[in-house]
Amino acid sequence: MQKFKKILIVCPGGAVTGGPEALHQLAAHMNSLGLPAFMCYVPFDKPANAPKPYERYNTQSAPYEDAEGNFILFPEIEPMPALKVKHATAALWWLSLENFLERRHTSTIHDKLRYFKRMVQGRRPLGGASKLKSLLHFSQTEHATQYLRSCGIEPIPLIDSINEDFLTDRYLDRIDHKKNIVLYNPTKGWKVTRNLIAAYPELNFVPVKGLNREQLSERLYEAKIYMDFGHHPGRDRMPREAAMHGCALISGILGSAGNDIDLPIPKTYKLDSATPDFVRNFGELVTDMLQNFPQHYANFAGYRKWVQNEPTVFKQQIYDYFCR
Repeated sequence: MQKFKKILIVCPGGAVTGGPEALHQLAAHMNSLGLPAFMCYVPFDKPANAPKPYERYNTQSAPYEDAEGNFILFPEIEPMPALKVKHATAALWWLSLENFLERRHTSTIHDKLRYFKRMVQGRRPLGGASKLKSLLHFSQTEHATQYLRSCGIEPIPLIDSINEDFLTDRYLDRIDHKKNIVLYNPTKGWKVTRNLIAAYPELNFVPVKGLNREQLSERLYEAKIYMDFGHHPGRDRMPREAAMHGCALISGILGSAGNDIDLPIPKTYKLDSATPDFVRNFGELVTDMLQNFPQHYANFAGYRKWVQNEPTVFKQQIYDYFCR
């Protein structure tokens, strides 16, 4: 039974990051289930199409329409427009708790100032999510779910998946070609990464930056390790994509990486960068991973299966709420 006349999925126009891709995936999965889902690009008064990387999802766009019987899903970074919906059912999809809170985990004062600035701009509510109880909430992470529960909100689970082209065993055919390369994203946890690079000049640290899809796959396929000491605002895509290219992972414990539901990898590979022995522990772990890579690769078999199962879970969660 179809609950809504039209489902509008609000997305920043032209944006090409993990969040917008998840929104396009959502529309595509909904369409595959026969649901009338459309992308609705911000700003609403300008026409827009799917960015080129997301044309593969074959989504259609529609104008913003706050009408009875419609369902409008906003990303969590757009809570205030959601509160202005008068006739349709309005919802937030929490793809990133940290981006809503403007939290970077480097300075509590700076985090609060950033949130205050957004509040002054009219883009965040005074009092956080506790002021958003009139909306329906979907959560991509256990990390966001726990925060929402602390605000008196019980969200509906709705994960996403990485690009399904990466979910086959295509890049897991062999590991004997792997090189002693430690990949990192220079936009994530740079302060910690910079210190590690300085402490271990003998290691081959390589940034993942400015690459198209094919180049990214090549880089991930040849490396042994992908590390991420960023603030993990949601279930970040890069660790998942790296694992599906045969990389072993090293992660911090900030954001969604701090629990075993959002990032279910062995605890050995999660390091707290705030501890006194962090740099030494990192060095010992990386050395062992590079020297004994087959064993460490095998330790991520369960995680890779978990990642491969994401589309099935994603579609089931969509069906459970929108089709029952």
